[in-house]
Amino acid sequence: MNVQMLEDLMKAFVASQFGDVKKRTAGVALEVVAFSFIGLAIAFLALSCFLWLSTFMEMWLAALTVSALVFGISGVLILVGRSMMQRKTIQQESDITSAIEALTSLTSGKVKADGENPTPEETNATIFGVALAAGVILGRAFKR
Repeated sequence: MNVQMLEDLMKAFVASQFGDVKKRTAGVALEVVAFSFIGLAIAFLALSCFLWLSTFMEMWLAALTVSALVFGISGVLILVGRSMMQRKTIQQESDITSAIEALTSLTSGKVKADGENPTPEETNATIFGVALAAGVILGRAFKR
């Protein structure tokens, strides 16, 4: 494996893992604003349901009904989100195991495709690349 090719591969790998920080920061800011507007819309929806129900029943009963409905929807969303997170954790553990197995096979010092043994420079570059990739993979996998 050519050293320059390995360096280019590692640069591409690191760029794919971390991306452009400015774009990601702007994206997070836009998501926060969007979720704030969604929360505001939900609050107005609950208020309008309360006002509509209060025309048919007493105000305290309308408030209780709307609150019970909101708590019920929140409980369902919590349960669905929890099950989705558990499935992702299991998938991450299997991805980590397969990635570590692939990385250890790279450092075993196997013969190159043309039948020659790798040079010490290529071996050191491969070990460096594998260590960097393993650090990034494990760091992203165990991030909480």
